[in-house]
Amino acid sequence: MKKLLIVGAVGAIAIGGYSYANYYVSKEARKGIDQQLMQIQTQTGLDIRYDEISANVLDNALALADISVNDHLGEQIAQIERVEMTGYEPNKVSEYARVEIQDLTFSGAAVQGMDELKGENINVLSEFTYDEKSGDADIFTKLNAGKLADVEFSFAMTNSQALMAVSQQLNEMQQQSQQEQGNLQQQLALQSQMMSAVTELVPKKVSFKLANNGKLKALLERLIGEQGMTYEQFQQNAQQQLSMSPAPVVLREAALNFIEGTEQFEVSMQVPENTSVAEINQQMMTLMGKPEELANYFSLHAVGK
Repeated sequence: MKKLLIVGAVGAIAIGGYSYANYYVSKEARKGIDQQLMQIQTQTGLDIRYDEISANVLDNALALADISVNDHLGEQIAQIERVEMTGYEPNKVSEYARVEIQDLTFSGAAVQGMDELKGENINVLSEFTYDEKSGDADIFTKLNAGKLADVEFSFAMTNSQALMAVSQQLNEMQQQSQQEQGNLQQQLALQSQMMSAVTELVPKKVSFKLANNGKLKALLERLIGEQGMTYEQFQQNAQQQLSMSPAPVVLREAALNFIEGTEQFEVSMQVPENTSVAEINQQMMTLMGKPEELANYFSLHAVGK
């Protein structure tokens, strides 16, 4: 839970900082960051501090260095060497935005009972591209967890203009609510618009990759052991449950192969061209109980080793 809070806090640093970087020098950007960090401390009890801040208004860039995260008892539970944010614009959806978290390490209570995390440097890269004219948007995130694992996620979509417009309005409202009381009715209206915009979205392709860097199996074995099972017992249970699962054969086989080898797992789906989320939902209802036809519809590809 603490690690999730830390990740959320790092994201909040970005939200609190990027809108200031486009207009003010580092001194002014610091005010926005500090205000956001005070809110985080009030809500979570986490005390986040940094030693250096720099802003580049030409590139809409902001960087924080030597970030420490302490729990409510004052014990350090995480350290981040650097967080860089590039391309964020406060008044419109950016054509290109990038967040990079360099050398995140957990310590103290955050790694209690998690020896696999001790001493591991975690690096995260997230990129976003958007073409307002076509509505094409791409999201890519890569996480390197040292000797544990590499994780990659990508999502490509189009016809996203309505979704991006509502997202921008919500972002502006969140920024405004830091200064004054937000309008609940407006928030509910925007959330309703968001749901409608999502149904209009046209997904293109989504993919997920997980690769073992050496310690992943040891982590899985320990977590399973905490549930009172050996890894072999877990494998047997997984085989039994997956044999009765309505999942497509290619996905079941990939999952079983990964459980056996714990080296690599990949899955990707490609949606038929120009098919909206609403149309996808309708097709999924039509193909309910027909996993192989559903796998063909999504051009499902899965590999486990």
